[in-house]
Amino acid sequence: MPSLLEILSVLVEFIPQVFILYLILSILEKSGVLGSIARLFHLPINNVLPLCLTFNCTTMAVCAARENPQRNRLVYFLSLIPCTAQLPMLTFLLLSVINFPLWSIFILYSICIFIGFIVLCFVSKQQINNETQYVKIKFPNLWQCILDTLQQTLIFAKKIFIAFVVSAFVIVFLARFSFSFKFVNNYEDSILYAICGVFAPLFAPIGLNQPVIVCALLFGIIAKESAVSVLLFFPNLVQNLSLPVVLSLVTFFTLYPKCLAAQTAINHHCGRKTGIKVFFMNLLLAYSLSFVVYSVCGFFV
Repeated sequence: MPSLLEILSVLVEFIPQVFILYLILSILEKSGVLGSIARLFHLPINNVLPLCLTFNCTTMAVCAARENPQRNRLVYFLSLIPCTAQLPMLTFLLLSVINFPLWSIFILYSICIFIGFIVLCFVSKQQINNETQYVKIKFPNLWQCILDTLQQTLIFAKKIFIAFVVSAFVIVFLARFSFSFKFVNNYEDSILYAICGVFAPLFAPIGLNQPVIVCALLFGIIAKESAVSVLLFFPNLVQNLSLPVVLSLVTFFTLYPKCLAAQTAINHHCGRKTGIKVFFMNLLLAYSLSFVVYSVCGFFV
């Protein structure tokens, strides 16, 4: 098992990639391109702010849409866009484990946006009227974009560090002690393995029936940043994962239900009924697409 310092150094490597993503999103927002995209897909202009915020934090996006009359339909779309808290896990799996290029992250985001628009159109019971306000495309202030990006990156780094420290101590305890609170050298004798082993059979059809992977997904429900911490504690297991399993995990982790904070915001601003629908829609969509990815990749690999 690697040391905390080694794992922390791995997490630090994700920061430049987060900075690049933030910078691109900032340029798209300040140049008016996102507003033009909203008009192209007949989305009201007041949906642009939640749309921008969801790339950063789904909880903030849902709160920003609380006064929007279309919020209940919009939240179906917002829940399918990966937030920056998911980036460490996605970059770790795509860039480090299976050595995909950086642009694969942007392709993943584009696919999620496309799926989100399909879902948004599907759940819309009436035509969403486009506002007459026109968003001009202009050349943004690059220096201001860089400053805003630095600020957002520092906030992200602080958030992930806190989540990592808390989850690391919990993971170490669960992976090193048995139910009788005796220290164990083999994680298969630990509390972690026993608890996650109960849920593992449910993930067998999508290839994610490793107890450690199940544990990472469960921690991800609490805070998305915590999921990568679990896998980093078991490098030998991660490096031995096959390509179909990794791609299935990427698919499931990208689309499965958001963290507790985001789910609470959805329940509060959109109602518990909508919150339950969004939760199970995310879960069903993530499981179904993961099954397809795992089956197709398993056939060719």
